[in-house]
Amino acid sequence: MQNFLEKLKNQINELEQQLNLSEQQSYQEHYFDEHLFNTSKIETDNQFYLDKVKQTYLALCDAVLSEKRTQIEFLSERLINQITALTRELATVHLRKQTTGHIITETLAEKHSRHLDYLRRLQEMKYELELSLESIEHSKIAALDNRIYRCEQAIKRIELDMENSFIE
Repeated sequence: MQNFLEKLKNQINELEQQLNLSEQQSYQEHYFDEHLFNTSKIETDNQFYLDKVKQTYLALCDAVLSEKRTQIEFLSERLINQITALTRELATVHLRKQTTGHIITETLAEKHSRHLDYLRRLQEMKYELELSLESIEHSKIAALDNRIYRCEQAIKRIELDMENSFIE
């Protein structure tokens, strides 16, 4: 277990170095999952999120010392998810900076096709979730149903726009 904690500490140190070298970006809305980082307000500083990662690591170390197995599992998973989220953010920050000046135009048919693909993928995700051998997670299925509904509504609006464009 000590080896695992040491590897996590090394990853956190590497993440901190990458964060210090990266150009800071401010967020206008919640960028990370509020529950993952335990915050309900919009934080504009990546250092805040790094501090949350360090807090989770320290809590994990305490749980290991007190040998609380369920807390160790929960904190380990949370810490890995936090590190993954920050790592992905740092890896993709340059992509968002490059695309800010470009506006992508697409036809209604292309937009319709893209939304149909979204719908197909959402339906596949729901199907796989329903067939999973683990217990059925109704909250995830409900969330997917909501996304499928919104996607279907968007498709209907696009189809209506397509019909209106043919009439004109």
